[in-house]
Formats: sequence, structure tokens, C-alpha cells
Amino acid sequence: LAMLPDCVSWDEARTGRRQAGVFTGVWTAGETLGLALGPGIYGLVLQLSGYVSSDTGTAAAQSGTARLGILLGFTVIPALLVAAPLILLRYYDLPTAEADADQPVVAGTTTHEPPGRGVTTS
Repeated sequence: LAMLPDCVSWDEARTGRRQAGVFTGVWTAGETLGLALGPGIYGLVLQLSGYVSSDTGTAAAQSGTARLGILLGFTVIPALLVAAPLILLRYYDLPTAEADADQPVVAGTTTHEPPGRGVTTS
């Protein structure tokens, strides 16, 4: 969430349009997808490990494989799912305002002002 305002500000400086709603919508969709997939992945791990559910109110006896599935579903698998996006985050690098200042200003294409407000030349 800390990167969201940075992306909105950077995009506004680049395009001249404030599109916070679009960025927030994409973020929310991704977050919702992740929250929906998590229980499904955990359920699949339980099924593959042989977990036995109980409908009598007393705990069902679990095999060693099922106990391992429960353990992996709460520890290793979430850690892998969190670590995988970190590889992509290594490439997250928004240009700084100082780096953009070296670029020439052309009418309608400036990275710091909305189109139509740049310096014009005859």
C-alpha cells in the first residue's frame, strides 16, 4: 500500500492525468483475487494430504501426511506465495523528479505538467 501513492503521483507527473481510481481498483482486484485463492489453495493442500474432516464435533484422527499438510499449509506454502512476488518487486524503481528534470520540455509532452501547459517553441 505504500507504493500505491507513489505510483499515482509518478503516473500523474508522466501523463498529466490523476488516475488514482484506476490504480486503486487494480490493487483492490488483485487483493481480492489473492484473498479468494488462499483458502482454495489451502483446501487443495488439505485434500492432497489426506485430511479427514469431522462432522460429529469431535476431532477426527489425522494421518502423519495430513498433519504435514496442515503444517505446510500454514507455514511453507504461504511463505512461498509471499516470496514469489518479491522477485518482481526487485525491479520496482520509479524515476525520481531529479532524473525527470534533465529531460527537455516539449509542449503537451512534459512529464511534470498536464498536456498543453508545457513550454512552447515557435
